[in-house]
Amino acid sequence: MSKKWTITWLTFVFLLFLGLAIYCFYKDHPALLISSELAIPLLYAITIWVILKTLRPVKLIGMSMNQLKEGDFSITLRSTGNNDADSLIDVYNSMITRLREERLSVREKNQFLDLLIESSPLGIVMMDLDNRIVDINSAALHCLRIPDGKFSGRYLSELDSALAKETARIEFNEKQSIVLADGQKFLCRKLYFMDHGFRHPFYIIEEFTEEIRRAEKEAYGKLIRMMAHEINNTIGSVNSIMSSVQSNPASLINDERDETIRMLGIAIQRNYQMNRFMQNFSNFVKLPKPEREKMNLNESIRAVVDSFGTEMNGKKIYPEIDLHDSEPAIVADRSQMEQVFSNIIKNSIESVGVNGHLKISGGINPVTVSFEDDGTGLSKEVTEKIFTPFFSTKAGGQGIGLTLIQEILSNHDFTFSLRNRDPNGAEFIINC
Repeated sequence: MSKKWTITWLTFVFLLFLGLAIYCFYKDHPALLISSELAIPLLYAITIWVILKTLRPVKLIGMSMNQLKEGDFSITLRSTGNNDADSLIDVYNSMITRLREERLSVREKNQFLDLLIESSPLGIVMMDLDNRIVDINSAALHCLRIPDGKFSGRYLSELDSALAKETARIEFNEKQSIVLADGQKFLCRKLYFMDHGFRHPFYIIEEFTEEIRRAEKEAYGKLIRMMAHEINNTIGSVNSIMSSVQSNPASLINDERDETIRMLGIAIQRNYQMNRFMQNFSNFVKLPKPEREKMNLNESIRAVVDSFGTEMNGKKIYPEIDLHDSEPAIVADRSQMEQVFSNIIKNSIESVGVNGHLKISGGINPVTVSFEDDGTGLSKEVTEKIFTPFFSTKAGGQGIGLTLIQEILSNHDFTFSLRNRDPNGAEFIINC
């Protein structure tokens, strides 16, 4: 019932009783007065019914508003027959339908975004306005090496992760390459998105994965094989000619014969050195899978140290060997592991120079071996590139020593770390 009909009814009732009162007052008509008084309850009931019917749409809209306040967009209103109320109900139903559709669309987009973030190969760390962790996807958990559910509400710098501590230092819109002690490389960025006028930071962590490293190695391998093929063919031909000349010196002029033979010997030696140089690269590319066997770790380390005895004595480098008394045994390729130990000790000797110390210590449960020196250590620039194939800080260095170490230990599923010591020097730790 509309407001117009309500006002008309109330006006009719008021005028009716006013007329009856005036009429009864002047005409002295008691029967009519009694009849009008008996009609009062009926008129009262009709009036209450009219008012309740008028207020019913308002009550319905009020209840719907409460549902809307609580976030329930599922309720729509039916027409009441009251034109004024129905026009308001139509607006409400249109609004609630649009809100429900938009809410469903946002929920679906958020669900898609959550799935996309979770399945992304990029590590993503979401932060709140105070730069505390809100959420971390699976890829980031793998990169940071932290257990799931142990990060919410904490700062990145508080996590027990070397990568997290380095990542926490990155500024907005900054891109930084981070290399960990075990040679793993990550490209990290700090970005933000706007929400309700505030900047919400997040980090993206990109790992240089095993697949990328394998692709790089294959590319290097193809290049090296081509170089080795061409150079070996050249060296073979030149050596053959030089050997023929050297074996038939009578054909040379007597005055120049000795000098020619000497020069030919030097040339042959240089060619052999070039051949060994290329063979080192070739061996790196076609490194065989480890042939595992039970080996005595202490015995193997002592054998390698003894092989450098003369060189260390000449440079006055004093080795200190502190291996575990239990003579731990590991299952590994002895030849390859001794190659690892040899490369590490060689690098330490070159870093120390003269008058220094090299300490080799071992542990058990788990089995570990540590190589500590008091050499020059590693600069930040060198740390970022040190495990890159063919990178070397030494003049004429081939740059495959540490890369070969990384390859051998990875094939054995052994972990390792290389870090600076305080106040100087470096430490290489292998976990077998």
